[in-house]
Amino acid sequence: MTESTKGWIAVVITLLIWASFLIVTRAAAAANLTPADVGLLRFLPAALLFAPVWLKRSPLPEGARPHHIITIALTGGFAFVFLLSSGLQFAPVADSGVFAPSMLPLYVAVLSYFWLGERFGPVRLTGFALILIGAVGIGGWEALTNAESGAWRGHLLISAASLLWGIYTVIFRKSGIEPVAAAAMICFWSALAFIALAVIMPLNIPETAPDTLALHIVMQGVLSGFVSTITYGYALSRIAPSKVAACAALVPILAALGGLVILGEPIGMVKWIGIGVVASGVLLASGVWRLKS
Repeated sequence: MTESTKGWIAVVITLLIWASFLIVTRAAAAANLTPADVGLLRFLPAALLFAPVWLKRSPLPEGARPHHIITIALTGGFAFVFLLSSGLQFAPVADSGVFAPSMLPLYVAVLSYFWLGERFGPVRLTGFALILIGAVGIGGWEALTNAESGAWRGHLLISAASLLWGIYTVIFRKSGIEPVAAAAMICFWSALAFIALAVIMPLNIPETAPDTLALHIVMQGVLSGFVSTITYGYALSRIAPSKVAACAALVPILAALGGLVILGEPIGMVKWIGIGVVASGVLLASGVWRLKS
């Protein structure tokens, strides 16, 4: 099996976990878990699972530059999860699929253009335009027809989280840090940051039902915090960041279906159209779906 094939397998695993993470994080909001609760449940178990790594190599990977360490730990961990979980307090899972993973390729493309010198042809540029049109269309429609719900606040927070993840994606590629070491570093520092946040922000974990808590520990801590952090980093080390990010086209579809089936969140025709436009745009932007001349 080639390294590229292994990278694509890692992408598939990551996308499945991402979709599950969005659904469980939305369920956490319904269960009155705060962003600080979600962060602790995601990063504290993962940091403990990574203990053999950061105890042996320290949470400061050898050879890594200080600004890379700070940026990766912040944008790939604490700040990303805090903003995303805060956004899901206001917006449904279907919207998070559009404004987080679907906008990610657009952010990564812009950042890759300036930081990595990557250039894009007309087909991929068309894809990026469709991503923007679909996401903004859904957000604008929601703002006009359902402004009182406050979903627009969730859209802004989720979009900001996606931008941070895009920064993490590009900086990680530039840093050259080994995937497992980077994952351990992210979880260690993010766990400490959320522990500090818990001092000033009330927690609802003690009042949470044991079965709900166990579900979040497995989904947030083990799968999202531990497994997907490794698989995403591994994919980035084997495949161009813009292509990895573009594969997030599948996440809004999976997340919307999961939100419909598991949480009972309805998906209107306008949102389905927007999801379809965004997904088509990402397929073009990734270079996977090429138009023949």
